[in-house]
Amino acid sequence: MSSASTTRTIKFISKAGTYMATIMCPDGDLFQYWDGTGADQTVFPNFATMQPKLNFICTSSRVAEGIATIASMRYYFGGTEITFNASGYSTGLFGDGTANGSYFKKYAADGSTNLYPGLQILKNIAALASYLPVTIKMVATIYYGTQEDSISADYTIPIQQKAQFAGKVTIVAGDSKSFVISSKGDSCILQAKAYSNEGALSVGLTYKWEQFDPSAAGNVDGWKLLGSSDNEGFGNSATLTVTESMIDTYGEFRLTVKRNGSFYGMDVQGVVDKSDPYDIDPHPSPEDETIDEDTSSSRDHVTYTPVLVTRGGTAVSPNPLYYFLVRDAAGVVLNKYRDGNAAVNGSDPMELSTNAMASYTVTREQCQAGGGDISITIQAAS
Repeated sequence: MSSASTTRTIKFISKAGTYMATIMCPDGDLFQYWDGTGADQTVFPNFATMQPKLNFICTSSRVAEGIATIASMRYYFGGTEITFNASGYSTGLFGDGTANGSYFKKYAADGSTNLYPGLQILKNIAALASYLPVTIKMVATIYYGTQEDSISADYTIPIQQKAQFAGKVTIVAGDSKSFVISSKGDSCILQAKAYSNEGALSVGLTYKWEQFDPSAAGNVDGWKLLGSSDNEGFGNSATLTVTESMIDTYGEFRLTVKRNGSFYGMDVQGVVDKSDPYDIDPHPSPEDETIDEDTSSSRDHVTYTPVLVTRGGTAVSPNPLYYFLVRDAAGVVLNKYRDGNAAVNGSDPMELSTNAMASYTVTREQCQAGGGDISITIQAAS
C-alpha cells in the first residue's frame, strides 16, 4: 500500500486462515488535480489517456503458492457499488456500458495481461467525485473448501484544485510485476516519478531510497539507506531493484526526492513476496480494525497481537517479537515516542517504532493526529 495515498487493510478471517489484502497501482499513487470550469476545465493526470489499473492482491496462509483464490469481486466508488454489464464495463451512475462511455472496467486474473483481478479507470473522475478525495473499495469472496469468506481493501485517490497542488512524488512499477515477487531469486523494480502543477518533472532531480528495517544498525526511525552518492544519501538513480532476499513476506521502501537541491516530496511503497513460507497473522482486536472518532464510543483503539504462521496456517514456535510502525497518509511516523513527546517521564525517548514488542495498540489520538485513516506495518524482529 503506498501510504502516501493508500490505506492498506490487513484482515483476519477466522474461518479460513490469515489474509492480507492490498490494492496496488502499478502506475504509482493515483491523484487528480483540476483547474477551470466547463469546456475550459483541465484535469491532470488525464485518466482517459493513462487508464490506470488498480490490482487487488490477496495472500493467504492456507494457500501453498501464497496468493488466495478469489471467487468473485465487488467494487465501490465513494461508498456506492459499481454495476457492470457482461463485457465488464460500468453501467448506471458510472457509465453506459461501452468502452468510451464508462468510467470503469473490471477485469479478472488471466495469468498473462492481468496477473491479479482489479479495476481499470477509463475516464477522469474529479467531477464524478464532486471534486473531493474519493475511496475505491474492493471486496473479494473467497472459498476454502465449503467455507466462504470475504476480505476487503481500500484505495483513496486525492482530488484537489490546481492552485492547491504543491507537487507530487510517487513510486511506480518499473516492470510488469506490480510490486509482487513471485518466486525465489525473483525481483521487481521500483521507479520514481515527480510531478508539478505543470506535469511530469525530469530535470534537476536526485533520489534517496530506503528500506524499513528497524533491526539494522545506523538507521533513522526504522529506515535503512540503500546506496548513496552524497553525504545525505541522495543519488541519480530513479529506480530501485528489490530482490527476494531483501524482504520477508512484505517489505516497505521509501523514496525521497530533491529538486535543484531542495526537498520536493516523499513516497512509501510496499512490495509483496509471495515466495516466502511465512505470514504474520495480525490478530487485531476488534477484528474490523475500526476506531470511532466519537469520544462517547468505546471503539477508541485497536490492539494487534501478531502470530507468525507458515503458509499452511501453523503457528511458528517460539513466536517472535515484532516492530510496529504507525504512519499517517503522508508517511509521518505517529508512534516514535510512547506519548508523542521527546521524552517519557523525564527519561530518554522510548522509540516504539524501533523497539520490538509482542503487541501494540493503535489509539484514537493517533488517528486524530494523522488526520483520518492511518496505517500500521508489522514486521517480525527475527
